[in-house]
Amino acid sequence: MVGKHHDIVAQTKRYKGEQHSFFLDLASWKKFKTKYALSWTKIRFESAGHPSIPKERGIYAFSVELSPGKLPAHGYIMYVGITGQDSDANLYRRYAQYLVDQRDQNGRPAVTYMLSNWDGDLFFNYVSLPNKKVDLHKMEKALLNAVRPPVNKRDLDATISAPRAAIF
Repeated sequence: MVGKHHDIVAQTKRYKGEQHSFFLDLASWKKFKTKYALSWTKIRFESAGHPSIPKERGIYAFSVELSPGKLPAHGYIMYVGITGQDSDANLYRRYAQYLVDQRDQNGRPAVTYMLSNWDGDLFFNYVSLPNKKVDLHKMEKALLNAVRPPVNKRDLDATISAPRAAIF
């Protein structure tokens, strides 16, 4: 069954072509701090990777990367999220939800676009943080403010989100 956003990629490409703007502020990146060791694991986003995702709470980021390839490894963080802060959700379940969103194309338009447009070049990066004392919301907000991924629309500081929303 085709979802309500089944042609979002084609429509968006007609509207804006392949032009994508990214925010690159090394000073903001360097300001990102956390008292927790973040040991990131990266896997290509595809159904075959689902069994390797832990059933723990944590933080995750989607990145688009040309890896491996003829160019040096490089990429960009497109979206940051958390799972398990206020619920029993976990990285394993969240990954499965994104696989369904990719298949059905029925989720949030920007996420649907990301999952469809960069299929095959999208990576799921995650850190398991089973310690419930870790405030995932606080960590997510700090990471969002540092990187400012283009697919994230909420949870940024007002000093960032208001001017970002005003850009046209």
